[in-house]
Amino acid sequence: MPFAERTLTAVWLGAAVLLFAASLWVPDPSVRVFLDNASWTLAFGLSAFWAWRGWVQAPPTERTLHTGLLVFAVLVAVGQMVWNLQVALDWNPFPAPADLFFLAGGPLWAATVIRATFARLSRDRAYPASLDFGGAVLALLAFTLVVYLPSGGVRSLAVGAVLVLYPAGFLTAAGVTALAIPTVGVRVARSHLLVLVGLLGYGLSWMQWNLMVIGGTVEPGIWFNACFSLSALALGWGARWLRFEMSVDTDYRRQCDRAMNYVPLVSMTLAAITLVLLFVAPEGRAGVQALILGCCLLVLLLAALRQTIVVSLLNRLRAAEAAVLRNEEQLYQVAHFDALTGLPNRRYFEDALERAVADASRYTQAPDRRVALLLVDLDHFKSVNETYGHRVGDALLSEVAQRIPQLLAGQGLVSRLANDQFTVMLLRPASRTVLAQRAAALVEGLSRPWELSEVGAQYMGASIGISLFPDDASNSVELVRHAHSALHATKSAGRGSYRFYIEEFTQITRSRLELRRRLHSALQGGEFTLVYQPQLNHLRQTVGAEALLRWSVDGKPVPPDEFIPLAEESGLIVPIGLWVFETACRQVAQWRTEGWQVPVVSVNVSTIQLREPGFTQALLGVAQRAGVAPASLVLEITESQLLDESLYAIALDVKNAGFALSIDDFGTGHSSLIKLKRLPVGELKIDKVFVRDIVVDVNDREICATVNALARTLGLEVVAEGVETEEQLQLLIKMGCQRFQGWLFAPALAPEALARQWLQPVADGPLLQIIKNDS
Repeated sequence: MPFAERTLTAVWLGAAVLLFAASLWVPDPSVRVFLDNASWTLAFGLSAFWAWRGWVQAPPTERTLHTGLLVFAVLVAVGQMVWNLQVALDWNPFPAPADLFFLAGGPLWAATVIRATFARLSRDRAYPASLDFGGAVLALLAFTLVVYLPSGGVRSLAVGAVLVLYPAGFLTAAGVTALAIPTVGVRVARSHLLVLVGLLGYGLSWMQWNLMVIGGTVEPGIWFNACFSLSALALGWGARWLRFEMSVDTDYRRQCDRAMNYVPLVSMTLAAITLVLLFVAPEGRAGVQALILGCCLLVLLLAALRQTIVVSLLNRLRAAEAAVLRNEEQLYQVAHFDALTGLPNRRYFEDALERAVADASRYTQAPDRRVALLLVDLDHFKSVNETYGHRVGDALLSEVAQRIPQLLAGQGLVSRLANDQFTVMLLRPASRTVLAQRAAALVEGLSRPWELSEVGAQYMGASIGISLFPDDASNSVELVRHAHSALHATKSAGRGSYRFYIEEFTQITRSRLELRRRLHSALQGGEFTLVYQPQLNHLRQTVGAEALLRWSVDGKPVPPDEFIPLAEESGLIVPIGLWVFETACRQVAQWRTEGWQVPVVSVNVSTIQLREPGFTQALLGVAQRAGVAPASLVLEITESQLLDESLYAIALDVKNAGFALSIDDFGTGHSSLIKLKRLPVGELKIDKVFVRDIVVDVNDREICATVNALARTLGLEVVAEGVETEEQLQLLIKMGCQRFQGWLFAPALAPEALARQWLQPVADGPLLQIIKNDS
């Protein structure tokens, strides 16, 4: 508060207090009347001054509410001036002209609050809120009237109207103000309480004053007369500092919603008490009793309507929950089982293998510790598929899916890994000899003729690669990799047989170790680069870009799926990830400096980075130094990482900082829809493994359609990765997918190429200026 305002406030307030104190001690009644009115005039004027100062300093979004408070305070001050004139003329009728000004303030403020409140509510919330407001105000009015109005009746209709309008106006204003706070989730402050106290004080003080006027008991220079001044000062001081900031705290908003749920119950209880008091009270004016009875009946009607809405909402929620559960079951079935063969698919198999390896790790003695993996690949299946078509190929795969479990006598978990690849997981095999016998039985059984109704008998063998945990691998990922190595060796040796993984296949491991060693110096050596792949909408307009990390060793590119896991295992992903984020931010700023319209840029984030202390603040610092708003960046986190409960709070912190969040590789993890709907994400990215065969694979097509439907239910956008053909694009558009990324449009490009080919220049920006100068 400025010094001049503090000084004026102190003098003004001091004068009002001195005048009131003097009115208590001066014996002359006429002087007491003068001192009372002078004290009220100063208090009401100071209240209007404070309200004006609050209006001046209010932000534009809150100017309407402050205008209502200012008009309220000015009307009360003007009413007091009119009252002073009446006293000076010795003309004090009841009702008096001053009552018009006093009574106008309450309804005006109530209307202002209602307008501002309902402007911030959606249509779905506005209707029940209006019922809550109406019921609460009517119940409060009816209760006030039944305990307030004199039982012996009033002299005239005008007197009765004034007696009703004072509590109706001021208590309605107070009730509406109190209800508006939880309705829109405004964080309660001292200023809100002061405004409420001021409104209630005005209403109760004038109600008592009117009763004293009717009863002829009004006296000057009594303590009661200070109630008007105190109410004015409380309202004015509250208006001086009042702010209507909606809270972003979800817990607080939830508490506000719970509080509003009790409003109809409180209103009904108050109406019921009012009805009891109305029937036991002495007989009074019939019109007033009818008004009170009508208010109570309206409260009960509004509460019943509100309850109808609640029941309807609960029914919709139950229906939505049932639909979500059905979709969850359907999505689980589609995502974990092969639609063609009915066997568990890759994701189910990988989960089961990981659990089996984890269980086996707890044992200390063989063979309990062993998990065997047989990777079965059909020989020459591609030729059959190309010769007779996919229909015959699908029939053959279905036959294979039935024959493998028969050959194994129901032992082991059989899954379909890929097109013509199947896996067999065996727990606690007795020995390698037993495994060899089973593999030989599979090779022999799968080489027998296949009787297909459309093309007759077909001959097709199989090749098998075998790896064991813990003999050949330390985890499930290595177990699968080594089985692939053994399968490759089998096929290289002539197919139609099986091989165990042996030491000669460790060249891949040696290559990984060399990459790990080179990775430690790659960042300092400037070996990393960022390229950007555009994301387009269905009109092929650029709506985003994904920053992708590239690494070259001795001039040869290293695939990201080879060095990213190494970076995560070694912990280097933290500095590398920060470098990626910094580089992307600088590139966004550079594009904008050059005059390009830059859409949102997506950056991949590892769970290791998320767990780093101060991760969110570090990102905010980088973005601020680059001059880039957090909303310009999307952090992509893989599904399996984000569904980790321990990362939920971190993800929420990142979201609250302004960054957008996206679930990358959606569909490849262990999605729980209950968890998914809690996540603070705005986007799902369909993994390219589903998009790749969407045209020919019913299973992948159903997965993509289900993901799009799920995203619409949760209000999320969908980005499809790996779009390579026009047929894939058109299918995804029909499913409702909004954004697309893939080689159909462009590969990952250098920043200059992306800007030149896919970004739009800003009108009158630096780039257009250069073009204009050149021309």
